[in-house]
Amino acid sequence: MESIVINPVNKDYPVKFIEKIATNQVISKYRDDFNVDISSYFEGLDFVEIYECIKTKYRFFYPFYIIGDEFFYKDLSSKKINYYHERWEHKIALNYATEGENWLEIGSGNSSFLKELSKMGVVATGLEFNREEAAKPDDRKFQVINTDFFSFSSEDFKYDTIALFQVLEHIQDISLFFKHTRKLLKDEGKLIISVPNNNPYLYVFEKLHTLNLPPHHMGLWTGDSLAKVGDLFGFKMLHLRFEPLSQYELNYILNLPDSDKWSIRYFKFYLLKKVRKILPNTVFNIISYWYRSSLVKGRNLIIIFQKND
Repeated sequence: MESIVINPVNKDYPVKFIEKIATNQVISKYRDDFNVDISSYFEGLDFVEIYECIKTKYRFFYPFYIIGDEFFYKDLSSKKINYYHERWEHKIALNYATEGENWLEIGSGNSSFLKELSKMGVVATGLEFNREEAAKPDDRKFQVINTDFFSFSSEDFKYDTIALFQVLEHIQDISLFFKHTRKLLKDEGKLIISVPNNNPYLYVFEKLHTLNLPPHHMGLWTGDSLAKVGDLFGFKMLHLRFEPLSQYELNYILNLPDSDKWSIRYFKFYLLKKVRKILPNTVFNIISYWYRSSLVKGRNLIIIFQKND
């Protein structure tokens, strides 16, 4: 008897099967790219499946128990240089900060964003799963608590803004996340979220991009699906922005092997790939700059929500 896949957005919403990925491929990718052994997360499992919420178009990996834990992230951060770092999204989010406000960051990493908030006179608190990051010297003007978001409670205190950068794609229970967020936010408080931009996969054609697979990522978001899910839980979208595609990332895409997914939708990548072979580098660089700044969206997005009554 087949198991019933429960939609993490809403258990009553239907889902559809998209495809499956062999777990031995996923295990090999992590081993080859980061020297990280993830085989224990997939014991007895031959395939990881991808489903889509029909109502919101949010895609997610299944089964849910393959999600990474504290030990996975400790191992990964030790192997991947600069796993935590300053982000493009931080600068945008800081535009919404006002002195004296209370902000909560979920997954504060090395606290780089909290430091910038504190410089602006914001009362900043971070939640960090990695106990080593959370336990760093406390001679700072902000607080970091070693806990996961769902275990965190602020009793009667509510925040002006809750922010999370490259975190939501790691969370399995989407419904619980948005419900818990509403409890912690003031009326008309803001929720700022950044996630990888999947179309439907990071880098479009590289389905097996290592860090976009379990146990690292559990969700595959787009701007449209994130806006729809937020709306379901009473969050009004104020702004949506995509990170500009860098020349490095464009070159990465163009250097991928030719794919049977070179459809009309992605023909502009295919055409640029052919043009690169016949144009001088100086000319191609000019064309590619216009291309990536005007025609395509980058690999990350940020969305600013406001809590509705």
